[in-house]
Amino acid sequence: MNKSKVAAFLSGVMLFSLTASLAAAPLLTGSGTIFAATAKTTQASAKQMAAVYAKIQAENAAKVVALVNVERKNAGLKPLVVHTNLSKMAKDKAIDMYKNNYFSHSSPKYGSPFDMMDAYNITYLYAGENIAKGQKTPSEVVSAWMNSPGHKANILNSKYTLIGVGYYNGHWVQAFIGK
Repeated sequence: MNKSKVAAFLSGVMLFSLTASLAAAPLLTGSGTIFAATAKTTQASAKQMAAVYAKIQAENAAKVVALVNVERKNAGLKPLVVHTNLSKMAKDKAIDMYKNNYFSHSSPKYGSPFDMMDAYNITYLYAGENIAKGQKTPSEVVSAWMNSPGHKANILNSKYTLIGVGYYNGHWVQAFIGK
């Protein structure tokens, strides 16, 4: 095929593809038809991106738990078990810090970590929280926590048996409880 036939063929394929994808969209005049198709594509892309990001968050949290349990094993302690509701709370705290642009154990929305645990109906005898910001990987954040005496004390506290980890846009939260 010569160049003009290839271009005409490709134009026809693109027009057919656009027409076929718009067949289910509402019929609008002018650029509205294209807008309807673009909105559907954007929504689908946003859902795909959200799913990818949720997977990254979950993987980062799981890696932090695994690395923390290596540190505990090396110290002769039992591994921490993931607590589902504590994990949700930790993730919500990480999101809260990011969206409300603060870095503190005390949340303007939730209060102290203990207030937040109470709000999430988490019962405990012992509780603690580690937060961090800016580390790019689970190994970086666990290393930073292990190089900080207070954070390390939480990670290696023998009274803690359960853990929840949250990650969101460079904000890390570990919550610990013992019952």
